[in-house]
Amino acid sequence: MGSTNIMVVEDELIVAEDLTRWLVTLGYTIAARAAAGRDAVQRCEAARPDLVLMDILLPGDMDGIQAAEEIRRRFDIPVVFITASSDEATLARAKVSEPFGYILKPFDERGLYSTIEMALYKHQSEKRMRESEERFRLMFENAPIPFHSLDADGHILRVNKAWLEMFGYAQDEVIGRWFGEFLASGSVDRFVSTFTRFKSSPVLETVILEVVLKDGTLRTGAFKGSIAVDQRGRFEMTLCVLESRLHAVVQESAAVPPAASAIVRADGVVLAVTPAFETLTHWGAPEVCGRPLKDLFGTPREGEEILDHLSTAVSMDSRPFHLRGKGIGPIDVLISGIAYRGPSNRTETMCIFIRQR
Repeated sequence: MGSTNIMVVEDELIVAEDLTRWLVTLGYTIAARAAAGRDAVQRCEAARPDLVLMDILLPGDMDGIQAAEEIRRRFDIPVVFITASSDEATLARAKVSEPFGYILKPFDERGLYSTIEMALYKHQSEKRMRESEERFRLMFENAPIPFHSLDADGHILRVNKAWLEMFGYAQDEVIGRWFGEFLASGSVDRFVSTFTRFKSSPVLETVILEVVLKDGTLRTGAFKGSIAVDQRGRFEMTLCVLESRLHAVVQESAAVPPAASAIVRADGVVLAVTPAFETLTHWGAPEVCGRPLKDLFGTPREGEEILDHLSTAVSMDSRPFHLRGKGIGPIDVLISGIAYRGPSNRTETMCIFIRQR
């Protein structure tokens, strides 16, 4: 506590002397003293105290409230007001400068000490919070993974550089827009239903969505997110990342339906499937996600063959396999795939494309 420097701003000499003695007795160091608002700002710039005790009513063209606003804005130094007045009008005006406390005259040792210590603690807590938010902002902005957050209605609150680079937009072209505007028509209903369920559930969701890039190109990818809540536990925003890089939507011709797709983890667990997969196999996404890929084939060896190949190769050309449909028997299909690797060059996720023969 002996290293805590305090500046006293009080125009009544007797009160200033009395306050100074109290502070020294409590172990604080007096960094500077001033008797007027403008003088207080100048002395604060030179002394840079840890805290300022400021009388609200000061002579001259800058009173204590105005001086406190200037000190907070320019130097980020906490200010505690000293006042003999407790009328609502004065306190309401003083709140605008965001003081860290009030000391009413006549003051006592216990009240003086507790108010100062609480103000110092609050200021340090706010400073740590700002630094933490700044670190998060920098991490968010520079993360190599595309990242976006949405409000309760699905409008984009913010995106990072990787998201903008992948989608081909500038930031001012996307902020405030509904995320569904960036989706292919076949994925809009899926997004709405998943997002509605997602907002009321703490469970992390993975959903396959087809997006439309700025140049009109269709891509598909697995999105995963979590929910951020406010201090009362109420929904504030969603925090979403693109789990794997966007890949091209396979379309051989306009007469051929889009390929069914599945995102699979490196250990063979299915993370997500497209609506086309559900239509082809009659398996719903909740019945498939979380299960081993090999369980969906006529023989486990077929699923293991795909995993073995994609674990060592970047891609796999179309090969014939047999899927197990739900209540409809085996399905003859052609399967191709692509593997996505992390910084260590190890396969992290795989995307397989499935067409009925």
